[in-house]
Amino acid sequence: MDGSGDTTTVLFAGFDPQPVATALSREPDGFVVDTATTAAEAVDLLRGGAYDCVVVGAPDSARDTADGAWGPDDIRTLVRATDEDLPVVGLGTLADGFGDAVGAETAGEAIPRRITDVVYTGRDTDLEDDATRLTRRIAAVVASRRAVREAERREERLEHFVEVVSHDLRNPLNVAQGRVDLARESCASADLETAADAIDRSLDLITDLLTLAREGETVSTTEPIDLETLAQTCWSSVQTPTATLRLDVDQSIVGTPGRVKQLLENLFSNAIRHGGEGVVVTVGTMEPLYTTTRGDAGAGVGFYVADDGTGIPPDVRDRVFDTGYTTASDGTGFGLNIAAEIATAHGWEIDVTASRTGGARFEITGVETVE
Repeated sequence: MDGSGDTTTVLFAGFDPQPVATALSREPDGFVVDTATTAAEAVDLLRGGAYDCVVVGAPDSARDTADGAWGPDDIRTLVRATDEDLPVVGLGTLADGFGDAVGAETAGEAIPRRITDVVYTGRDTDLEDDATRLTRRIAAVVASRRAVREAERREERLEHFVEVVSHDLRNPLNVAQGRVDLARESCASADLETAADAIDRSLDLITDLLTLAREGETVSTTEPIDLETLAQTCWSSVQTPTATLRLDVDQSIVGTPGRVKQLLENLFSNAIRHGGEGVVVTVGTMEPLYTTTRGDAGAGVGFYVADDGTGIPPDVRDRVFDTGYTTASDGTGFGLNIAAEIATAHGWEIDVTASRTGGARFEITGVETVE
C-alpha cells in the first residue's frame, strides 16, 4: 500500500506474532497484517512490499529466547532497515526495554530515535484488548504520516504552479507590454492606454500571487534587524515626491530581513494608494509592559505603521487581510494579505486600527526585540 487508500497494511514482527496479528486483523478498521518471526524474514517482506506501519513485538522476557526465534538483535536489525518516515510501533510490557533495542537507555528515548510509539501490554491481558489499543495507535501514526505526505504533495503542486505563473504567464504579458509600448510611440489612443494599464495590473497581480505563494512558509532563519534602516530602504522604493516618512524607532527586531522588507513595502504602498501622494507615514516601535528583550515576555511588543489618510472603517477592518479584498481601482487585493502571511510566518500577529490622526494604523505584535 502507498498510504493513500482505506486499507492499512501492517507488518507485524515479533516472538510468536500470530495471535495478536490475528486479533488485529479482526478489528473493523480495514487492517491487512503480514507476520514475520525473524528479522531476516521481516526485512525481506519490507523489500517486497509497501507498508503503512511496522509493529515490532518485544521478546517475552519470561520465555527462553535462546533458540533465536526473536530477540533484541532482531528488533535493532528491523528498525534500522525501515525507511526514516515509516511508522514503527513497539508492542510489549514495561520491562521489555525498546530503548535498549535501538541504542537508547529507555523506551521514552527510543521514540525519537526511530520507534514512533510504544503500546504497553500486561502479561495476562486479553489479546483483543491489546489489538484494540494497538489499532488506535497505528491509526494515529499512519494518519500523521499520510498528512505529512499530503502536505508534501501540496507543496510540490504549489512549486509547479509558481513555475507556470513565472514563465508561461509572465513572458507573453511582457511581449504584449512591449508591443503596446511600441504602438503608443506612433499612435495616441485611449484604447492603447487601457490595454497598457490592464497589462501592468496583470503583471502586478502575478507578482503578488508569486509572493503570496512563497511567503506562506514558516521562517527558519532569523537575525537582528535595524528597523529604522530597513524602513528607510523600503521607503526609497515606494515613495512619491510629496509623501513623508517619519520614524519613531528605538530598537531592533528579530526576523528574516527579506520578508520584513516585503511586509513594510506592502504597508507603505497601501498607505500611499489609499491616503494619497501627500500622505504622512510613521513607523514606530511598541514598548512592552515591562522591561524585557523578548517580545513574547511582554504584551503588545512589536512595531506599527500608521498614516494620516482617510483610515479604514471599523466594519471592514476584519476583511482587509482577506485574499483579493481591495477598495482601490488599481489594487490587486493581495498586498495586505501578503503582509499578514509574512507576519504569521514569523509567529507574529497583525491588526489594524485607527491612527491618532484618523488614518490607518497597522500593529505587528509578538515580535522579539533587541536593544
